[in-house]
Amino acid sequence: MEMHEKEYGKLTKGMYIHIPFCVQKCLYCDFASWAGREHLQDTYVRKICSEITKRSEERQLSENATVYFGGGTPSLLTVLQLEKIIKQLKIDNLWRNPSEVTLELNPGTADLNKMKSYRELGVDRVSIGVQSFNDQELQMVGRIHTAKEALQAIEWAQEAGFQKINVDFIRGLPKQTVDSFENNLQRALLAGVEHISVYDLLVEDGTALSDLVENKKIVLPTEDEVDTMYELTLSILEAAGYSHYEISNFALPGKESQHNLVYWRYQPYIAFGSSACSFNGWQRQTNARTIESYLADLEPEIERISARQKLAEYLFMGLRTRWGISLSAVRKEFKVDLIKEFGKELEPYIKNEMLIYNEPKDQLCLTELGFKFSNRIFEIFL
Repeated sequence: MEMHEKEYGKLTKGMYIHIPFCVQKCLYCDFASWAGREHLQDTYVRKICSEITKRSEERQLSENATVYFGGGTPSLLTVLQLEKIIKQLKIDNLWRNPSEVTLELNPGTADLNKMKSYRELGVDRVSIGVQSFNDQELQMVGRIHTAKEALQAIEWAQEAGFQKINVDFIRGLPKQTVDSFENNLQRALLAGVEHISVYDLLVEDGTALSDLVENKKIVLPTEDEVDTMYELTLSILEAAGYSHYEISNFALPGKESQHNLVYWRYQPYIAFGSSACSFNGWQRQTNARTIESYLADLEPEIERISARQKLAEYLFMGLRTRWGISLSAVRKEFKVDLIKEFGKELEPYIKNEMLIYNEPKDQLCLTELGFKFSNRIFEIFL
């Protein structure tokens, strides 16, 4: 499956629907999501439906375009609210034969009946925000669920018939140890999920976590401990048959996230809802960030992407995957010979086994070591 060979651009390959509601804001979160706005859900759903209709002729859509409900907490929507959005996509001929329909789900916000309803509506993949199977770690960052509830959510999803289940983990949480992190991975394997995403904790400016860390009210694991967790992630998941197919993502064969591959292939996608960002191949359109400003019809922001920026983004995204990038595709799309242009800067990383230049296949990809230091390599193209 040579995913880097897919044609760049042309048809819109994915749809993203942003659901910005949360029970409470996690301490580390800087996403466009808000707690205490449940009373706006019905109005928001109606607004999304009207946006779908308004923009339905905007793009030439792939027959198998993926659909992704992200947040926030999409599982806070009632089944009826979710059904309204899906019905609108069908009415406006945007829901055809999607290759994948994902819904993000937080433990404690969906029960077995709700998950069965998701399946009936056509959702075939759930992404469960577990983050940790350690109650103390969850409490430290303001998660609303317990480890028991997280395991229950996985069981319910399986009982409801989902054969594509992702769990998210965060590496480097307050109070997290190497042993507790290893336990997270082992419990996920025992649960039999098909896809595991592992992200390093980012302390973003302006978040509650940032203030707590700055004031030394929360102490994070050391760099060496997080590094050991990273190595454990690779060894445990790869030994269990999961492919490290993207910097933060691991999947059993054939269970890769089709929607996220749209992003990593740098293909066009359309997005609906507050703060949702669409990409058509040459510009980005970002809707008004807050729920209230979106409901008030504030104009979206338009960002034109320069040829140089487009090349850099194409390279960043493609190199995030284990398939890397096709140099012939770069020559065809951007009229750039990457080895001639950046060969001198790339050479040390090739020599140090962070990059593989496969001349017969005309392919450039990161190694496991390269994944670890990818940001350093990406800077070459800026």
